Amino acid sequence: MSLPYFPMFPSDFEAKTSHLTLAEDGAYNRLLRICWMTPGCTIPADESWIVRRVRAFTEADREAVRAVLSEFFTVENGRYSNAKLSRIWLEANEAHEKRKNAGSKGGKAKALKTKETGFSNAKAMPKQPEPEPEPYKIEDTNVSLSPADDASFRAVDEIAEAVNDFNVAAGASGWPKVKVLSKARRSALAARLRECGGLDGWRVALEKARGSPHLCGQNDRGWVANFDFLTRQSSFAKLMEGNYDNRDHTGQHQSRPHPGTSRPGHGTAAAFATVAARMSQGAS
Repeated sequence: MSLPYFPMFPSDFEAKTSHLTLAEDGAYNRLLRICWMTPGCTIPADESWIVRRVRAFTEADREAVRAVLSEFFTVENGRYSNAKLSRIWLEANEAHEKRKNAGSKGGKAKALKTKETGFSNAKAMPKQPEPEPEPYKIEDTNVSLSPADDASFRAVDEIAEAVNDFNVAAGASGWPKVKVLSKARRSALAARLRECGGLDGWRVALEKARGSPHLCGQNDRGWVANFDFLTRQSSFAKLMEGNYDNRDHTGQHQSRPHPGTSRPGHGTAAAFATVAARMSQGAS
């Protein structure tokens, strides 16, 4: 078998080839590579075959190939070979075969030992653990992703869309935008999305938060909501239950005007009622 690599000794190579022209040096390197990849580390002593393989299209290139073959290669049984490369090739393949045989013997010995000592009492796992694929790295400032057909990509895309929706709302409400979406943040957001029924419910929640003066800085501390606050389970539940709604001096709920929410029973208000009902059903 021919290994996919061979050692290169730059000092030795340069000492023996410093007299070559650039074209001859290139021809020599290409001939060595072709020899290494050819069974037996030899190539046919056929000039047309060699010229075609090294892509020597001009007469100058072909002359460079001839010069290199004449100086560094020998012909035996109708095939060219390079003495040093052939020696390295044999040594590398012998070492590879020794490692392969040693591994085979080690595996047989281990199997024999297992038979002698009886069966292990270890409980087999239904499936070997595998590294979790990360098709989308979100530990950065870019939280957008194009939709894909695969279900795992769709789940990540929903997270990305939810973060993008938050950043849009944050820009309009004075909240700090999400810059880094850690695993903990992603997990919290995924849980809230499940609770509110997906992106539609999440957008209703964001619109509700935007309509809260308290969450937008109109409080005695000038505090504003942020992503971690809104994705916290207790905060999100209070938001959806109306704890942060605007109230007048009588304690009645008021809403800050947003497009599509001025008529009761329509737009965001109706959508929120649907999401709230869904959440209540899920809790019961």
